[in-house]
Amino acid sequence: MNVSKKDASIIKPQPIKGIRGRRVVYIPVDSPTLTVQKALKKRSKKQKITPFGHLFFLKNITVLHQCVGAPLAVLSLERLIASGIQEILILGFCGALDENVDIGEAVSIDDATSDEGTSTHYCPQKKNFRASSHFQRNVESVLIERKLPFIHGAVVSTDAPFRETHLWLKRHRAKGVGFVDMETSAVFALADFYGIQAAALHLVSDRLTSSTHQMGFHSIRILANIRKYFLPFLDSDQP
Repeated sequence: MNVSKKDASIIKPQPIKGIRGRRVVYIPVDSPTLTVQKALKKRSKKQKITPFGHLFFLKNITVLHQCVGAPLAVLSLERLIASGIQEILILGFCGALDENVDIGEAVSIDDATSDEGTSTHYCPQKKNFRASSHFQRNVESVLIERKLPFIHGAVVSTDAPFRETHLWLKRHRAKGVGFVDMETSAVFALADFYGIQAAALHLVSDRLTSSTHQMGFHSIRILANIRKYFLPFLDSDQP
């Protein structure tokens, strides 16, 4: 991070006591069956409910859960970075803009385009942000070791899901963007600003076409893949 004194923030994020390890796993939402929450309660040593999300303290990692949208994500992650966190792994859900992608598929995010209002406060000259390549490879190695298939993709992060219009869809498809969520670009921008590592693994929970919006949060495949793809990263022995 290279911030001039003139551009330094007046308000400083306060550290949070009890942060474990150097990694935070950020899981914005849960499944309807609360699969993630149940797993976290079994694994956690301590919990802390904040106005901006639910923190679970595991053996060597901290989990930020139920914290939806770019502004809330960054508010909470700022305090975690001030507490010593050096890696942010997003385990999230995304919508598919590509009609050839199935509900429940796992996507390792290479690139995130900002269509939200938070990232510009950190990187005003940028709209596109990359995952940290070394960290992303480490995350993918966990999947490869377990023979869990995944695809690569680019995501656009938006503050306004109900303004995903026909023109909006056409514009992002033309740019090669295959997925949409609400947080990834802001988290990548935050990591860029502080010079720390960030990566994102998403499961496709819905699909947007030019005529329909197909929801899949209740699908058997989604529920099964949460266990297969997300829960291994809650264990302390992962790279």
